[in-house]
Amino acid sequence: MNEKTRFLVEILEQLVRSGARNRSLQLHLDPSLPAATKDALMMWSNAYNPSLVAPLHVVIVMSYSSFSITFSNLVAYTFSHLLLVNLEFDLNATTLLMQPILSGVRSLALLTPVSAKPGPLATYTLLPFCSPGLQYLGDWSQHTFPTWESLFPDRFPSTCRATFRLATWINDEPFLYHRQRDNKTVGVSVTLLHLLANKLNFSYTMTTRSVDGLWGSEENGEWNGLLGMIQHTQYDFTINSFLHTEDRLATFDVAEPITYNEVAVFLQKPAALPKWMNLVRPFPIRIWALLTATLLLASGCFVLQAKVGGRGWNADLGPLRAILGQSSPCLTEPRLFGGLWLLICFVLTAAYTSNLVGVFTKPAFPPQLTTLSQLLNSEIRLTTPDVGTALVEFLKDENVPIIRAFRGRVDLYANENQCVAATARGTHGFVGSTTYTNLLFARKFKKNEHEALGYTDEGKSVGKGVDGVVTGGMGPLTTSHLQGHFSLLSLAWALSILLFLLETIHKKSCCHSLTTSPPISD
Repeated sequence: MNEKTRFLVEILEQLVRSGARNRSLQLHLDPSLPAATKDALMMWSNAYNPSLVAPLHVVIVMSYSSFSITFSNLVAYTFSHLLLVNLEFDLNATTLLMQPILSGVRSLALLTPVSAKPGPLATYTLLPFCSPGLQYLGDWSQHTFPTWESLFPDRFPSTCRATFRLATWINDEPFLYHRQRDNKTVGVSVTLLHLLANKLNFSYTMTTRSVDGLWGSEENGEWNGLLGMIQHTQYDFTINSFLHTEDRLATFDVAEPITYNEVAVFLQKPAALPKWMNLVRPFPIRIWALLTATLLLASGCFVLQAKVGGRGWNADLGPLRAILGQSSPCLTEPRLFGGLWLLICFVLTAAYTSNLVGVFTKPAFPPQLTTLSQLLNSEIRLTTPDVGTALVEFLKDENVPIIRAFRGRVDLYANENQCVAATARGTHGFVGSTTYTNLLFARKFKKNEHEALGYTDEGKSVGKGVDGVVTGGMGPLTTSHLQGHFSLLSLAWALSILLFLLETIHKKSCCHSLTTSPPISD
């Protein structure tokens, strides 16, 4: 083992005995290192027992001519903790630490020689927002940096009045939107941004929308929209709400979530049932069918009893006289039947009246779609604005079973107004996040004209009624709510008048036949 190799191995051993104790090391070696040195370092790394804690990436830079290649090989990695070991005196510490790929590293330190002569390595870190940003921590020694915090101090203790450029789209209610009444940009994200700016002492600028009119999706390895503006280092970060996807999390750092949003399908609520149906709504169809069957069975029993018993209708219809307010025969059977019939009528009338109160206080609608299975079996198509969101990519991905089931029934329109118009026609379901889409429909539609269907990651669906969709009252009771009952009363009056006219005509015809008949001779 040559002197340089022995020197590097000694640094690594001191590192795992001091600041990087109990952490695994992942080595990234300069391609210009001798093969024997590379083999020795990798052998040492393989022998070292890694832990489950997030690894410390150790980048060893050998020469000025090859350091750019070394950094270009790091693009495929996402770093949280990184230690640079530089063996070339001519490489400036600031040049190394200012590499764009290191801008978001949380824990960053550099070991570098301070002169061309052999000696201890100096330890530096970079505070991105302070001047001067390069901070000298001391000469490298395991005794000088016994803990992780001493080797990797906080790089962001203050923003030092920095001005951040935010890639934003001010059309993300309730998180970030334009309030017309006072012409201000407001929202949940704006409130949090103000608090952070006051706490960390920074200012910021915001864009009104993305340069290409897209939110952010990956195309051929490049990101577009707001995320593309951040990836190309034109802007620092964004405060818009974004769905977390594997691709986004692999490319961008995200803050702690402040809310959890669901994706839902919003449908036009069907028109309410006609008010004349209030007459039959107190009982379900099954109850009406049983009542009808009972009435027909009782009538059949009366007819059968009259025919089999050989008694006249006057005797067999005796039980009904008490119900019609007439005197009934002094028989036990008719009285028992009359009492039982009155009890049944009392129960049915009480149940009908009670349910009728509920009918008048709650509107009725045809059966609504409450599951994705029902939505799949309907003629409803799906739509969402094609503005480069993760949701659009999801709806295009036929590897997802539920999307494959909707094959050919997804329409992507250029803007949300076209999607809302299609939803209002009842031909489409608007797919969007529940928070934003609820507010969007509240602006576009009158209140309570839509309803959401939400679903879990497993594809199971859960009905999500928008506030007030089916829970609001109907206001004061009017005659229009009693259309069915007045219709039945009118029908009864019409039949009564018709029977009265028929009896009158029949009576007159009978009297006329009696007066015109010839006298009977002896």
